Amino acid sequence: MTTVVAAAVDGTVYMAADTMINVYDRPIPGGARKIVRLPAGDGEVLIGVTGSGGLIGVVESLLKIDGEPGPDEDPQQWAFTVAKAVTELAAEAGLYEDGRMDGSLLLGWKGRLWTLVHACAVPHHDGRTALGSGEGPAIGALDALLDRDVPPETAVVDAVHIGCKRDRFSGLPIQVELLPGR
Repeated sequence: MTTVVAAAVDGTVYMAADTMINVYDRPIPGGARKIVRLPAGDGEVLIGVTGSGGLIGVVESLLKIDGEPGPDEDPQQWAFTVAKAVTELAAEAGLYEDGRMDGSLLLGWKGRLWTLVHACAVPHHDGRTALGSGEGPAIGALDALLDRDVPPETAVVDAVHIGCKRDRFSGLPIQVELLPGR
């Protein structure tokens, strides 16, 4: 299980995640990177991964993002294309549960955030999101911290810490990634 938190503030995406993985109910702290940085056209994206442990490898090694939307294009269709590609790769790898992709992802690009689920890209217009088994406490913490003007990088890290404290399936250390806007 996992806790991934992201905030998009002033064009920059801030993302943090726990790194614990469980193998046969045995926690392994620091066992997995859960945020991937991938090229997309002339830029980059951040993708935070929850769910099946195999999904991170599929995203990291197989997902190719061909380009990015132009300045006058709505990026929603592009985000949907990324969600569809991830869903297809998960199917090919057998990472399905009850007919759906076994996991969810956070996509960060140019100060925007989406949750990617089975062939769907859900935009987060408020620039705040969390996923995984520690999501509930983490998103509440993120809202409280950002509403009190805590710097975004500190807020996402603190929110993951709180998610880890409240979720037995998430644990330290924390991975942090920043994607500055262009």
